[in-house]
Amino acid sequence: METTKLPPSTPLRPRGRSGDDAPDDPHHNGGTAPTAVHGTAGDGANVQADSPHGDWGEIHRPRRRSLVIVTIVAVVLLAVLLAVGLIPRLHQSHEVAAEAAAALNAPVMVNVVRPQPADKTFAITVPGTLRPWQEVSVFARTTGYLRKWYADISSQVKAGDLLAEIDAPEVDAQLRAAQAALQQMKAALARAESDLQIARVTNERYLALAGTSGVTQQDLDLKQADFNAAVANRESAKANVAAAEANVKRLSDLQSYEKVYAPFGGVITSRPYDTGSLILADPTATDVKPMYKIAANDVLRAFVNVPQSSALSIRKGMDTKVNAKELPSRTFAGKVMGTTNYLDLNDRTLLTEVKVPNDEHALLPGMYVNVGFTVERLESPLLISAPAIIQSSDGIQVAVVRDGKAHFQKIELGRDFGTTVEVLSGLRPDDQVIGNPGERIGEGVAVKAIENPASPPPAGK
Repeated sequence: METTKLPPSTPLRPRGRSGDDAPDDPHHNGGTAPTAVHGTAGDGANVQADSPHGDWGEIHRPRRRSLVIVTIVAVVLLAVLLAVGLIPRLHQSHEVAAEAAAALNAPVMVNVVRPQPADKTFAITVPGTLRPWQEVSVFARTTGYLRKWYADISSQVKAGDLLAEIDAPEVDAQLRAAQAALQQMKAALARAESDLQIARVTNERYLALAGTSGVTQQDLDLKQADFNAAVANRESAKANVAAAEANVKRLSDLQSYEKVYAPFGGVITSRPYDTGSLILADPTATDVKPMYKIAANDVLRAFVNVPQSSALSIRKGMDTKVNAKELPSRTFAGKVMGTTNYLDLNDRTLLTEVKVPNDEHALLPGMYVNVGFTVERLESPLLISAPAIIQSSDGIQVAVVRDGKAHFQKIELGRDFGTTVEVLSGLRPDDQVIGNPGERIGEGVAVKAIENPASPPPAGK
């Protein structure tokens, strides 16, 4: 039988220890010596397979080459996939960054408005309080007891109306005594007149005998002295009569004060005494109350405090409109009576008095009212929209457009009408004011102005 060696392309796996590090010694423990395989080839020949040590490297070399190829292919595929996904993303990121930079550097579109001059005249409403045209406290001038009263609280009286009667018997007695004393003084005056007449005649007779032996010079002097004394007695009697008449007049006036009359027309606002109450004629005492309080309400006074911003426009004789919350459908005409011409240092207001006719007595003294004035400005301020105002730590500002850029301008505000605000200083009529500046508007930011032709709204002029 013929023995044939297998070709190298057909390696045989040894039946023992596997791996590339098999020992050269065929008798190594755990190993098996190469054996010859006897068999019959296709052509009937015997084949013997030998596996020398040099054939193991040839067996593993194709497997290493396959791993390297697979790794290279995987790396190439991974690189291709990364290139396909990353490059478009990088391109898109660059485009977005470019667009953002362009948008950041592009001018900001803003709506601008131009300040409008306010009306030359404007209306202001100031709260005030109504007071009576006249108000007095009526005290008794005669001490006595209240006999009867004729007018009560809320009674509408006229000038000269009888309000009450006082019973004062002491005054009546004093008056009667004074009248009797007056009669005595008058009688004494008559006697003095008679004595004077006798003294005059006697003195004249003695003067006719002067220079004769019928009278002496001493007699003439005595009669002249008697005449002078009679003249003095008459003058004294006249003075006594005048004093007695004055006392009677005083007591008569006190007696007349037993009847209390209204000094002017108005409404009774107080009556603290009832019939039988003791009335003291001492209005200076702290515990003495007035018999009546009367307030004239045919004409009322409204006292209002006009703010400093409008104080220079208030003139005597100006027409006003007076409204009360309790009478919303009625308006009462008023006229400025005058001002104090002095601003209150506490609130910088001008106290103004307004005369309000009240023939129908629809208004009551003490009511809270609103007084409307139509005043004329000395200089008309500018009006801008309220959203254009910027309030920050730097003060009150507006953003204006100049040379295509936004600039902040400090201003001084006047009255606030809600939708519009007065600007007293800091703006010119030709300034372009940004109507509603947002967070993107800063000092020096490039802007593109779009002017609003209907700015600012006329409301609030």
